[in-house]
Amino acid sequence: MNDDDSLLDELVGEDEAQHAADEHPAAGRGSRRGKRRAAGRRTPLRTMLPALVVLLALLAVGGGGFLGYRWLTTNVDVASDADATDYPGPGTGEVVIEVKEGDSGGDIARTLQEAGVIKTTAPFSAQFGANPDASKISPGNYRLKKQMSSDEALTALLDPANVAGAKVTIPEGQRMSVILPKLSEATGIPVADFEAAAADYTALGVPENPAKSAEGYLWPGTYVFAEDATAQDVLSEMVARTLSELDKRGVAPQDQYRILTLASIAEKEAKTPEDYGRVVRTIQNRLDGVGEAGGTPMPLQLDSTVAYASGRSSVSTTAEERASDSPYNTYMHAGLPVGPISNPGGETIDAAISPPEGDWLYWVTVNTDTGETKFAATKAEHDANVLEWQQWAQSKG
Repeated sequence: MNDDDSLLDELVGEDEAQHAADEHPAAGRGSRRGKRRAAGRRTPLRTMLPALVVLLALLAVGGGGFLGYRWLTTNVDVASDADATDYPGPGTGEVVIEVKEGDSGGDIARTLQEAGVIKTTAPFSAQFGANPDASKISPGNYRLKKQMSSDEALTALLDPANVAGAKVTIPEGQRMSVILPKLSEATGIPVADFEAAAADYTALGVPENPAKSAEGYLWPGTYVFAEDATAQDVLSEMVARTLSELDKRGVAPQDQYRILTLASIAEKEAKTPEDYGRVVRTIQNRLDGVGEAGGTPMPLQLDSTVAYASGRSSVSTTAEERASDSPYNTYMHAGLPVGPISNPGGETIDAAISPPEGDWLYWVTVNTDTGETKFAATKAEHDANVLEWQQWAQSKG
């Protein structure tokens, strides 16, 4: 019990004793029975006590703020309390920490604490939640100091200058022959090293496949690779990401190669995201021989697959290329090509998994400026769409 409590009890006790004496003078000061009776009575002071406490509290806030502040600063060491949970900074030495894909503010805080960057997680987590830019922290490695303040640590993670390693962004739909030079430029690793690593594709985690290639398994996106990463490390990380994304979408291992192949074609053939699924559905309809095909599978006749075989960057092809005996030539060979023709992203993979319903057997882009593409269920309808494209092309000279 503190001094204030003792004083309060003393005041209440005196008041009750006085009432006992006034009401029962015969009991005398030594009467135990009178004291017990007095102790059980509810006196005016006891009745008013809660209101008095509230009044005193209001007076303390309104008129005694300064005294309260003096008492707080005298009896509570605010600086010491902050020091107990956070370093003052600016920090010393150097440490490299990794922010992983999907890490929350709490995850990053724990990583920083374990590395000795911050003292405790609470101050960093609070600042992370209050800073709208914190969500912009990209996965990767960062070079920081030990014993930084939480504020300085967050600021450092938002500064691209502190990224430790090679940062590179790979767009969706690029083929491996384009990706490898980009990776080489960003990491300083020779292209030949990447080509050698890609040739040993199963060592990267890519399943054995008919094309004997890692094509289709290099997930597009932004990466920050460790400074000491090898070509195999880099490609393995991209392959692991692809397998993870397929697994996340519930694609069974035996279906992954077909899904990647369909998605890779949609990346090249469709001009807008809205058409990804329509292209996939049309391909499947031709393979299944629906509608006007009368149950007989139709050759796909895709310029995109022929262009891949010839190494063309554009989708257009020549008559000679369309007559080549390549396993990617869908004019010469029935069914899907031997493997993916690009490295697809999430949107085309989703389209390959769940294409929209439709009876289309043909498509043609009637305006390459806008990407407008028309789909048709009959040859006659398709011929009309092709005529529209030819007229547009003639208008462009």
